[in-house]
Amino acid sequence: MDKNDTIIIVGATEKDQYGNLLVTPHGSTEKIRIGKKRENLHPLFEQGKAILLHWETYMNKTYVADAKLVEGEIPPPVKPAPGTMPPQEEIDKTKEAQKPEQHKSSPETGMWWKELGDMLRCGDIDKTKPFGKALRTVYYAEMLRVLHIEIKQKEV
Repeated sequence: MDKNDTIIIVGATEKDQYGNLLVTPHGSTEKIRIGKKRENLHPLFEQGKAILLHWETYMNKTYVADAKLVEGEIPPPVKPAPGTMPPQEEIDKTKEAQKPEQHKSSPETGMWWKELGDMLRCGDIDKTKPFGKALRTVYYAEMLRVLHIEIKQKEV
């Protein structure tokens, strides 16, 4: 196996209107096109089979040049032996520790808030409609929270 080879497990196949075979590998949504010129390879692609794909490049486009059935190289999935899995409480603690905090700031989150503010200011979001009013209220509440500004009502 060289750098131009890939092993996939066939998930689903379909033919397009030109006679090309479109293969979706197991666990993926991306389709691999096996051209009509290589119709002799089409019968290899059965669901659940492991296939070695050899890729070539022609005019800066990669294509599947050859395919071979892989036998015995990929072991079938094995269920874990009893007692090797951690208790459910440990799994739950790990999942809880990996959850992001609700107001964890990140550059991406900050950009979304900035974009919302820009859309409110330029009029892309109508502030007079109920949805726009709600977004404006949430936007300013978040801005005040981030800037640590508390608004207190004056007692009369």
